[in-house]
Amino acid sequence: MSSTPLNALHWDVIDQLQRDGGWMFSRTLYERLRPTYGYSAATAKTMQRALLHLYHAGIIDSRGKGSGRSWVSMPGRVPTRAKVDSVELAVALLQLEQFAENQLPADALKTLREHCDRSRDLLASHPSYPRYLQGRAWRGKAAVIDSGFPLLPPAQDEAIMDAVTDSLYRNKMLLLHYQNAALSTDAPVSYHVSALALVERGSVLYLVSCRRSRRSGRFVRYLHRLDRIVSATVTDEPADMDTDFDLDRFLRHEHTLLFFPEAPQQITLRVQERGFRSRLRHYRLSEDQTIKETRNGFELVATVRPSLTFKQFLLGLAPDVILIKPPHLRKELQGVLEAGASAYSTGKFSQAE
Repeated sequence: MSSTPLNALHWDVIDQLQRDGGWMFSRTLYERLRPTYGYSAATAKTMQRALLHLYHAGIIDSRGKGSGRSWVSMPGRVPTRAKVDSVELAVALLQLEQFAENQLPADALKTLREHCDRSRDLLASHPSYPRYLQGRAWRGKAAVIDSGFPLLPPAQDEAIMDAVTDSLYRNKMLLLHYQNAALSTDAPVSYHVSALALVERGSVLYLVSCRRSRRSGRFVRYLHRLDRIVSATVTDEPADMDTDFDLDRFLRHEHTLLFFPEAPQQITLRVQERGFRSRLRHYRLSEDQTIKETRNGFELVATVRPSLTFKQFLLGLAPDVILIKPPHLRKELQGVLEAGASAYSTGKFSQAE
């Protein structure tokens, strides 16, 4: 394969052949390129040299001779047009690559990976230059990890992921078959929905979608875990979008992904500090959080929306954090702790009534 770089004419030839998708006669190709490159005999020779260059490079194929000669693009042989000239840009792209797999549609992800390949080539091009050494080393100096125990996520079906991101990107309706978490059935349920957002929480991916109710005309929202989607198909129907949906509000205020959020209410926590300062002094539960110092700790008052995730968070802080108010929430957490203590004491689960 020739190592000579491709120029604008080479890329225009490739674009024309790829757009057509099949064999194209030389004269047809010339007719399409002449408005840009001119009508002289010299231009025709330049075009012929460009075709031969691409042919000898293995990027296109040829058949026939003379005026009957035709050309076709070779699938998988067209080089990338990605170009990265800056060490700093290369470092940024390679860092982004770590988090992009679950955040981009397939074509955008392919383009990013092509640029990341060029970024690696650039950083490796000068093995001993300090700036390039620093750029290569950055990958081992910054990371993001889950805040909880690092569970191994289930394998993600690439075809399902592509369908979901394609539906989101092109605003098309999505047909899902979903395996519900309910233990009583293994049969997948069908959903015909409009995709609203893709959210990664820890190592778990969720699809937020909606469908208009036939009875009320209002939108009903759904939350689907991607690893439970059995199949996903993008339809040709335009998505029926809920224009009131706002992703930032959904995450920061509606708290749906914290599961079963209740109405905002004021809570009081009693915190015991034994040998080290509690992180609750620095990582606030709410903007209105206040702290009152006590012996060996403090009391914290904040307005929160109690949810399953919030309750699990508090249980994980026991016995050094106790919820004092409101009484009904304290009683609920007490029941969970007592049931857990009983199970650990006997090594058995209590019989459900």
